[in-house]
Amino acid sequence: MPNGLIDRVSHGQCLNGRLLLLLVWCLQLLSAPCVRLVAQVVPSATSNGPVIWVGAQYSDFQTDFENNRIGGLGVYADFDRAAHWGVEADARWFRLGETGGQSVSNYLVGDRYRHSLKHETIVPYAKVLVGAGLMNYPSNIGHGSYFAFAPGGGVDFRISPRFAVRTEYEYQGWPAAPGFPGIPSHGLSPNGISIGFAWRVP
Repeated sequence: MPNGLIDRVSHGQCLNGRLLLLLVWCLQLLSAPCVRLVAQVVPSATSNGPVIWVGAQYSDFQTDFENNRIGGLGVYADFDRAAHWGVEADARWFRLGETGGQSVSNYLVGDRYRHSLKHETIVPYAKVLVGAGLMNYPSNIGHGSYFAFAPGGGVDFRISPRFAVRTEYEYQGWPAAPGFPGIPSHGLSPNGISIGFAWRVP
């Protein structure tokens, strides 16, 4: 593939990715009043007010391109506004164990539902995030940025009132990937597991 063509395709995908990410953030801001309305109907006996958790994680993902696996580090934040509902934001950078210069990045945000067990020490959760997925393909094939959606779920283990350990599985859908001329855009489905830990801020 000519380098100029790759550059033009990559530039266009990058612009599309930025526009989609901006749209996602706008939609998230618009959904904030809905979260507040849900919080208002929660009985005061079960609502402890807003809680923020910030954490770091290690992820091991199948990139869905040439069957390559890659590891990465990331950060996440959970804003628990109501008894069961909250918002989560994730960012991951996959660079560990790469093949042929391949790398992947994720920037995602969305809604999360949790249900506490055993006096809130075990907290299973499910989430649906949307945002941007970026990939530098191996062997200098090219790079692209794509709209991504990511359902997932896991468990937070509350070791103490201020510290938690997390394990989760996440499946991502990149419908427009890879998007190169002459290569069908059949989509990619990166997926994998993550382990992490978090601190409660308030």
